Amino acid sequence: MEITETKSHAADIVDRLWRAYAPYQRGRNTFDDLTSMLAILLLAGFVESVGQPEDEFVKRWNRAVAEARIGLSPLIDLRSAMASANRHRHFPVLDLRNLEVGLLDGDEESGDVPWAAAFLTALNQRPSLAKAGLAEVCELLLERHVQESTFSAGEFYTPRAVARLLIESASPQPGDRILDPACGSGGLLTAAAQWIAKSGHVDGTTFEAYATDRSNPRLAMMNMAIHGVDQPVVGASDPVSLIQRRGNGLADLVLSNPPFNQRIENVDIVDWPFGEPPQSNANFAWLQLSWSRLSENGTAAVIMPQGAAWSNGRQAEIRKGMIVGGALLAIIALPPNLFYDTSIPVHIWILARDKSRHLPLGDANDVLFIDAGRLGTQVPRRPRILTAEDRDRISSRFHTWQRSPRATPDEPDFSRSVSHEEILENNGSLDPRLYIEVEQERPTRALDLSLMLDELDRHDEAMSSSRVSLRKSFSTCERLTRSGIRPLRVPLRSIVDGTAEGPFENSTSGELLAGPSGSLIRAEDYVEGTGVPVVMPKDLTDSGFSVANIRYITEQQAEGLERFRLHRGDVVLARRGELGRCAVVREEQQGWICGTGCFVLRPPAELNADYLAAYLRSPEARKWLESHSTASTNMKTISLNVLSELPVVLADFGTQQAIADAMARLDEHERLLQEHLAVTQKIRSDALNGILSS
Repeated sequence: MEITETKSHAADIVDRLWRAYAPYQRGRNTFDDLTSMLAILLLAGFVESVGQPEDEFVKRWNRAVAEARIGLSPLIDLRSAMASANRHRHFPVLDLRNLEVGLLDGDEESGDVPWAAAFLTALNQRPSLAKAGLAEVCELLLERHVQESTFSAGEFYTPRAVARLLIESASPQPGDRILDPACGSGGLLTAAAQWIAKSGHVDGTTFEAYATDRSNPRLAMMNMAIHGVDQPVVGASDPVSLIQRRGNGLADLVLSNPPFNQRIENVDIVDWPFGEPPQSNANFAWLQLSWSRLSENGTAAVIMPQGAAWSNGRQAEIRKGMIVGGALLAIIALPPNLFYDTSIPVHIWILARDKSRHLPLGDANDVLFIDAGRLGTQVPRRPRILTAEDRDRISSRFHTWQRSPRATPDEPDFSRSVSHEEILENNGSLDPRLYIEVEQERPTRALDLSLMLDELDRHDEAMSSSRVSLRKSFSTCERLTRSGIRPLRVPLRSIVDGTAEGPFENSTSGELLAGPSGSLIRAEDYVEGTGVPVVMPKDLTDSGFSVANIRYITEQQAEGLERFRLHRGDVVLARRGELGRCAVVREEQQGWICGTGCFVLRPPAELNADYLAAYLRSPEARKWLESHSTASTNMKTISLNVLSELPVVLADFGTQQAIADAMARLDEHERLLQEHLAVTQKIRSDALNGILSS
């Protein structure tokens, strides 16, 4: 209960901190803001836990808080408090001023931290930082920054659940020498520190960390200090430089989530233990660096992209060398969508300097493969989460196998112990799907034919009711159009401008615009998995929008395309390909972006959007659009000016609604027909089994 309350308090604090900070993001370089936030949190925690009323840094802190509350800049006193606290012998970060933290840079009148007053005021509201837990607030603030900031937190941020899985699998111990050669924001080392603190004191454990991003050393140091690592030191380096020198000596444990598939320079100046990696891809440089820095009893847990498990050429030869050399203990395949900025699934490689020290005698010729690709839970537009039960299932299987590979049975669909020989027969591929058996589906039990036919009867009844409604709806349309007066045909431009004559004279105006040019949404702007959907012609169907192959951009990118945001009631029309293809925007598509290959029609209030869409799909409209299109070799295109001349048949609003209703009922009847067909086909495929089993 206490842990739950602590997390709730921390979430409340981070929410109000972010709301205080968020308005100050636009129009600024926010690159160093996260580091400055953590510096403030670190100072606040130090004031609460160590400070005495007579301490200069406490006095300065209190004055900074008081200034912030009345709207004055607290920077002068905040910087003085930092400097004074940094001189205290128990302050957890060495020489804070030399870290070039944005908060400490600049002169006294500097406005480079305009959010400081709001942030400080929010921090000192209830619940207090002490009640919430400094480390938990730090974790949640890092997550919020990755989710919502206009700038990335730097090189790969490792989600907490993934970091915990690495730690639970590697089981760091008090007194271990732990290395992360590509530490990012320090998440793996802070998770290790928290794990060790549960079983003993972090004192005696050494943490060695390097970052490849210039901003991350100071960010990682702040994060590690907040999590109880005393006076952490983080350097900036790369795999070639690190493998050339021993750093602080050999490590008992290496934990890392290095940048994927990056180019690497000067690979030829290093004597690589398993083979020279290609310059075009540093994945196997990171793996070999991690292995080479291990002590005789050391192990490493390294996150790699899937492709490292089966890549060809020089990387395949390195992989075979690692297998023959006994460097590999296990490969764990994780599910997709675990990370905020990519949907790709990843693997965890567990390495050992001397595999025979970690497995029973005679079992060092095996590798454990775990396929956890179906684990985790996910809600829409959020990353997948590995639950505590998921993590325990994975790490427990690894530890059980480690104690006795021969006595640990393979688990279909999940894990298998595989010999080096079998792996080498598969050209050194480490794809778990290649080795783990798929559990055979159980035979379908004999079907009850009466139940199948009852389902068919229910569909017949639904279709009968649909036919009655459809007939009634079309009868209404006939009555409304029986006057003999031919409806007007009005250019689309006149309807949009509100200048149409007749019953629509003096109507409100709408809007007609083409989607953004290719320079506004470039190919590299699209992101995988989540973000703001961008509608292209292929995503338009007669029944709405298809998301099967829809593309996404970030919310930050979408903010610059506000003019092309979709609103409920808009009609999105293809400008190329199958002309006349269109869909009406519903509540679910509110806020999406019109793509380059589409037009947006925002009908005036006097024009029913569903009626307009039905007319645009009609043979008459399609024929006109095709005859006025510009035909290329592969596809037809229509311009905005030509589209604006399209003659639209304008009935009165009541008739429009009736026709739109009839089209909607026709769509529903088509759906029922498709379901009826699917049930009939299922009965045909399963009936024989049901008859023979009866």
